[in-house]
Parts: sequence; C-alpha cells; structure tokens
Amino acid sequence: MLYLYRLRYLLLLLIMTVCAALWPGVQAALVVDNNLSAWFLDDDPALEAYRTFQQRFGNDEVIILAVHDEQSVLTPGYLTAFVALTRELEALPAVAGVTGPGNAALPMRSLVGGTRPLLEPGTTATQVRQALQPLPTLRQSLFTDNYQTTRFLIQLRQLPDFDNRRAEILTQVQQLVYRHFSPKQAHFGGVGIIYAGLNALSQHDFGLFLGLGYLLMFSVLLLIYRNLLLLVYTLGVVGLATYVTFGVYGALGHRVNLMTVLLPIILILLGIMDAMHVINERNRLRTDTSTAYADALQALQNVLAPCLFTMLTTVAGFLALLSCPMAILQDFGVFAALGIALCLFFTFVLGVLLLPLAKAPARTAQATETTARKLVAFYTYLLARPRFFGGLSVLLALALAAGLPQLHSDTYTLGYLPVSNIVVQDHRAIEATWGPYMPLELLVEPKAGYTLSDTAVVQATFAFADSVRRVAGVGQVVGFYSLYQAGLEAQYGAKASRLRGSQGALRQVQQRLTTEYPTLTAQFVDARTATGRVTVSGAMLSARQLTAKMDTLLDIAGATLGPVATVRPAGYQPMYAGIVAYVTSSQTNSLLLSFVLVFALTWVFIRNFRLALLTVIPNLFPVLVLLGTMGWLGITLDTATASIGAIVLSFCVDDTIHFVYSYRQQRRQGATPTQARLTTIAHVGPTIVLTSVVLFLGYTVMALGSLKTVQLFGLLTAISVAGAFYGELVIFPLALKKYDPE
Repeated sequence: MLYLYRLRYLLLLLIMTVCAALWPGVQAALVVDNNLSAWFLDDDPALEAYRTFQQRFGNDEVIILAVHDEQSVLTPGYLTAFVALTRELEALPAVAGVTGPGNAALPMRSLVGGTRPLLEPGTTATQVRQALQPLPTLRQSLFTDNYQTTRFLIQLRQLPDFDNRRAEILTQVQQLVYRHFSPKQAHFGGVGIIYAGLNALSQHDFGLFLGLGYLLMFSVLLLIYRNLLLLVYTLGVVGLATYVTFGVYGALGHRVNLMTVLLPIILILLGIMDAMHVINERNRLRTDTSTAYADALQALQNVLAPCLFTMLTTVAGFLALLSCPMAILQDFGVFAALGIALCLFFTFVLGVLLLPLAKAPARTAQATETTARKLVAFYTYLLARPRFFGGLSVLLALALAAGLPQLHSDTYTLGYLPVSNIVVQDHRAIEATWGPYMPLELLVEPKAGYTLSDTAVVQATFAFADSVRRVAGVGQVVGFYSLYQAGLEAQYGAKASRLRGSQGALRQVQQRLTTEYPTLTAQFVDARTATGRVTVSGAMLSARQLTAKMDTLLDIAGATLGPVATVRPAGYQPMYAGIVAYVTSSQTNSLLLSFVLVFALTWVFIRNFRLALLTVIPNLFPVLVLLGTMGWLGITLDTATASIGAIVLSFCVDDTIHFVYSYRQQRRQGATPTQARLTTIAHVGPTIVLTSVVLFLGYTVMALGSLKTVQLFGLLTAISVAGAFYGELVIFPLALKKYDPE
C-alpha cells in the first residue's frame, strides 16, 4: 500500500488522461439500440437465415398503419388524405414502398391490359365499393368488410445504418401520418415499432437508474458516515468505474440495450460493497493515538486479499454468461465483469488519495459497535438452538424447491412495455379494428419438377391457406398464390376459383403480373431462387406460444404442400421463437459454470476443499429462493431473469468469503471455534448488514422502472439478497459449527 500511496498522483494523472480519451466512447455507448445484432451472435444460424431472407425480399421491418373511423373511411376527406399521405411517404428516402388504398391499382379488362388507380380525384365511396366488389382479394388487403378500417404497409429500405436510424425514420413516418390523421385515428404496429418503444424506455430507465442509484448511495452513505470526503470517495469509485466501463463499451462499437441498461445500478451497488469494507475497517482501527494516514493504509492492506478474491468470484459469475448463446447476455456479462474489476481498482487508488485525509467519525464507530454486540448476541442465541434453526431452514428449502417444477422459460417482447405505453395501446387498437396483424413469414420452395406457377403448387398453397385461416388467432394469409387469385379475379371475375386448376390461365396471369406489377410480385416471389413467400398474420405471441403455432403451421404445410414443395419459417419470428431454447440453456449453463468457477476460486483462496465447499453451498440458498419464488409466482425465465441465478451466486458469496477469511485468521491466532465465530461476526458482521441493506434497497428501487425486464431484475435480485442474508446469518454459522466443532 505504501508503494501505491507514493504513486497516487501519477495514477490520478493516468486516470484523468484515460477518461478524456474515452469520452467519445461514452457518448457513443449512451445511444440505445435493441436491434438483432445486440441479441444474436453473428454466426447464429437463425440470424444468418434471417439475413438471407432480407437479401431475397428486402427489409421485413414493415410499418403497419391502420386508420380507423367508427363511421367509415370512405369519405372524401379520408380518400384525399390516403392519396396525399401515400405520395409523401413514398418520397421519404428510407421508404422502399407503400401498399395501401392511396396507390392501389385496378387491373383493366381489355386486350392490352393495363391498370388504373383505385382513387382518382372525385372518386366517391360508392365507386370504391363497386370497383372492389368483384375483386375480393384486393379488397381484403385494403379494407375491413365494414370499411371502417384501412391498412397501409410501409416497407422500409435495407439501409447499412438502418438499426442506428430506426428511431429517426419512424419519427419521420409518424409525423407525416399525424399531419393527416389524429393519434385516435391512426395506429402503428410491427416489429420496428416495438423496437423503438423498447429503445425509448431503455433510454428513460438508463437515466432514471443512474440518477436513483447515485441518489440512494449519496443518502445512505451520508446518513451512515456523515463525512463528505468519504462520500466523495465512494462516489468516485463507482462513478469512475461506470464511466470507464461505458467508455470502453462504446469505443468497441456497442450501444446500451435492454440488459446493459442495468450496468450503472449493478456497478453502483457492487462497487460500494468494497468501499464500505475499507471504510469500516479503517473506522475499526481508529484509536486515540492512531493517525488517519496509518489507519487508511492499514485498512486497505487488511481488506486487500478478501476484496481481491470477492472481486474474482463476482467477475467469474458474470463471465459465466459467456456460456450463453445470446449476444445480449454475453456482452452484459463481459462489461459487468470489467466494471466490477475497475471498482476494485478505483477502491484502492482513490483509497490512498482520499482516506488519509478523512477523519473517522466517533458516532459511526459507536453505531458499528452497537451492531456488532447485537450480532454477537444473535449468534449466541442461534448456535444454542441448532435443531430449531436447522429445521426451519430445511422447511424453507423444501417449500421453495416445490416451486421449481412450476418454473418455465418464455419471452413476450410486447409484455416488457407497460400497458399504458403508446406501442401497447396502438397494438390493441389494430387488433380490435383490423384483426391479428403480426407477420409470420413462410418460404415455399417447389420440389424438383415443379415451379411456383404450376397448378399443383398453387392449388396446394390455397389448401394450406384455407386450413391455416381456421387456426385460432390467425388473421389474413397472403402470398404469391394471392397474386394469382387477384389476377384471375381481374381477368375472369366469378370464374377465378375454377380456373386455379388451369395451367394456361395461371401462365397468362403470371405474365401479366410480371409486366404490370413487378414491384408487388417481387415482394412475394424471388425469381433467382424460384422461392415463394407466404405471410400469415397472427396475434402477438410469446416465444413459447409462437413455437407451438409454427409447429402447427408446419404440420399443415406438410399435409397440404408436402408432396410438391418444401415449407420453412423465415423472417424475424423464428428467431424470436428460438429465444425460449436460448434462455433455458443460458440459465442452466451460466449457473453451472458460475458454481464451478466460484467454487474453484474459493478453494484457491481458502486452500481447504471442505471449507471451500462449505463456503459456496450455503450460498446456493439465495439461488433456490430466486428460482422457487419465480416458480410460485409464475414468473418465467426470459432474457431479463435468465442471468440472475449466476449473478446472485457470484456476489452473494462475497460476504461469506470475508467472514471465512477473518475466521481463519482468528483460528490461526489460537482462538477457539466459538471465540473465532463471535469475534469474526463482531468484525465483519456490521459491514455484512450494511451492504445487504444497501443492496436490497438499491435493487428494490429498480421496481420503479418502466420496462418489465428492469422491474423483474430488480425485485428478484432484491429477494435473492434477502435470501443470501438469511443464508449468511443462519445457514452458514450452523454449517460452520458442524465443520469446526469445539
């Protein structure tokens, strides 16, 4: 410590230089981005398949706009607005195309073919109804049966920087729409809309928890220590660690997302633990004859070993997330580990700078002594009644274990948003006025000897669509076959359904589609690979529900299209559905790896296998508390909760390591087991109580978050901290007494 003290000003200069260099990275990191690259690894097969789909059919982030009026949308004002809005949207550089009533084209029944606009100046409601009456396929894609709702599909371009510009593009689209329709008339839906909503709330929660975290720490520390310099010390530790972490995070091209938005509160609460151990150790060493300089350096020296190893166990827990197959959890684990390591570094660097200047308040020392006496009394009472407390602990463990079979994994992205959010409100409005609208994409690849325009493939696709429409929660089904149906209706009217089996009629329609509707045709047919696209509109589902729905659709596809074509899911939804498997493996892999790493590091530190096992196993109790509570309350394992088990195990073992370190020192000095236990709890117990209280309050504060992910992460972690406190004060001393009896 003396050497570090001599280099303190050089280290301070180095820190200031690094902070200045990392400022651009901090600015870049604070741009919220929940796009797919943040969730999936680059070599993930699901992500590669999604990118292949986009190469064939363009950006599938379609903005779904539903315009609704309780009377009718076939009024002169609406019809004029539809045309004007369509032209303005098509003029936006980021918009690839618009499908809706404003630019719908009616095929002309003539020898030369051709089309004419559905809406022309002066077009009346009666004319619209009459024009669409013989074209039911076209009408169903534009209006509801009662003509109270119309739908626009706004396809966005596949831009290189689309993920970074998504919010800007959506804002431009919404501003144009709101110039023509009020928010009560116009409702937005789609995957991109949900992304934008998540990004906005992530930004909000990031600022909120950064502020609340520091406010909580400021209040608690000021209340406990009543010393401004000690407050500057702790704020400096977590503030610098957070700043440097986000500086590196942004410099490496990362942006804040649903998980990394939690980093500030995690670093604040875990960073403060080491600082409090140092401060309390310094206050314990205080005597009438000692100097602040000597006490500070001695305190730093005393806690170096346990703090170093608790940092390593916590870092190991977070790095265990590297075993998860999801990029969002891997990045969270890596940068949380970096931040925690930086917290320890700044704890000692700022410790040699500031602690020698701060006086130890007598009032705090008295409060610590009072807490120590109460803990000694409780330990004496506890160890005198091992059967009662042991039996109570077993009953608690059994009750919690009974909740484990009820635990399952699932993810419902829309459920992350509060019910009052505009994204949720618009979603409900679209489903109520238009019907299920979320797209599930399927690719139809004809088998050898067949093409998309063959009567066998077209007829089988119609059979598939008819069967799928009868599935609960399914709305419209459109695809390449719909183009043939619309073409047949335009050319042959009521005879269209009978002519599906005519190869000549289908070829004629295909030729006309290619000539007169090339853009529309390209949306459903990839000419290079002769692949057709079918879009099934359905309700917004959780990942588990979507997996079941896809299995149902593929079963129907096998029965109808199986003999002539191969059908497979594509687009965004299959990746979303796959999150269930990822979450389950993430929880299992990260927890097991965390246990192995934490145990191995504890064994290296303690150098006693039995005592290391004794140190780690009681700390599985808070993990049981976490998972059992989730099972009983029906909380699913998702991206927000899948990582908590490994994290809880890693930082809950910290206090136990401090206890064991002090206990072994007492035993080496000749103390009996009872004397060592009571002396140790008097020494480290007050800090354990304080850090547990701070952690519990800090994570409970996260319940104020807007995102469900943030709320659940905070509340479940707070419950786990309470479980860890029970394990530390009840289960561990009982186990230690068995291990080291009198």
